[in-house]
Amino acid sequence: MEYVLFAVYILVGPVVWALFLVGMTMGRKRMSLLERPHPRLPEPIERATILIPAKDEGQRIRECVEAACNQTHPNYQVIAIDDRSTDETGAILDELAARYPHLRVRHIQNDELAPGWTGKCNALYRTVNEADGQWLLFVDSDVVISPDALAASVARTSRRGYDVMSLWPKLESHTFFEGLLVPLCATGVSMMYLVSLTNKDYLRNVAFANGQFLLIRRSVYDEMGGHAAVKDRFCEDVEIARLLKKRGKRIRIAWGTDFAAVRMYSSVSGIFKGWGRNFYAGSLGKPWRILAGLAFILLCGFGAYAATGWAIFRLMNPDGVFGGGWGWSAAAAIHVALMHAALVKVYAWSGNPRFNALLFPLGGVMLMGVFLRSLRMCMTNKVEWRGTHYTHRMAAHTDATKES
Repeated sequence: MEYVLFAVYILVGPVVWALFLVGMTMGRKRMSLLERPHPRLPEPIERATILIPAKDEGQRIRECVEAACNQTHPNYQVIAIDDRSTDETGAILDELAARYPHLRVRHIQNDELAPGWTGKCNALYRTVNEADGQWLLFVDSDVVISPDALAASVARTSRRGYDVMSLWPKLESHTFFEGLLVPLCATGVSMMYLVSLTNKDYLRNVAFANGQFLLIRRSVYDEMGGHAAVKDRFCEDVEIARLLKKRGKRIRIAWGTDFAAVRMYSSVSGIFKGWGRNFYAGSLGKPWRILAGLAFILLCGFGAYAATGWAIFRLMNPDGVFGGGWGWSAAAAIHVALMHAALVKVYAWSGNPRFNALLFPLGGVMLMGVFLRSLRMCMTNKVEWRGTHYTHRMAAHTDATKES
């Protein structure tokens, strides 16, 4: 019986993490699409519009909008959207509009949120008709982009014939728990949704986009039906990628840590609430991928420590099986080494301290808590986001161009 258990452990422990490391490395290479110096913008230079929806983002909206208004792209406009904010967001946007002539501000009122719509989709749908660019760049209000971010992404996207370019930004962390947990949540998304395989055009059922930085051709956006096509989605960015890739459009997700940075949540409760919603929405309200994530943490993650303990026990109580515990010891050591090597890359690539990899027992438990919060949302279909409570169930898409 122990031989069977040992064989299973080898598969779910060392083998899984070895494959994970290889997959991470290949995925990073697949997503390395932007570079400096970036290609020249094709002539004639097409106009681009940056749209920034914001709700109660007074603490960071100024930095976000100022970065958007100081792009090196020679032909663009910025539209900032005050989406029913109750703080100083609207006043700050109006102040900035007086300083930047190519910035326009749209204020969304409380009675403009239609039933069955998420706030972000509603705000963008009501504003996008004011955009006059051939390219639309949607940027979240907590994201700060580099001066060449728009030019670099438009140049690469247009020259390669892509329809959508979305960036994976640097994850800023200002507190211990942010640096520990947020990179694990982002890695969970990458693993559960096979993010880098979005860049394989022939994999029509694998698609992902990040609404923090989402560039799309205006003609493709209009053909899709705009945000009305994803009006009830809490992760409308992922659904846009799914819908468009089903239609044969070319979607690219790129490593963008040099071109954009975001501090997603500033508190532990915010991390749990925000990432819980992200996992729930990305799974379309279904629990299976979340359950798989929980199983991965328990079996492939904490299994390393259980195997180490069992190896010590077997060494202290040898009976001849696997050399009196040496086989278990070697396998557990390889497992721990591979797992921590992968976690070191996770933290380093996200711009966070590498030593956080040694704290996986704490980070893993917290990540399980985020997954459990997502499972509760799957059971109740109740989501609270940015002060708005949603109880509608996300409608399943049924036609040939939409994915359920």
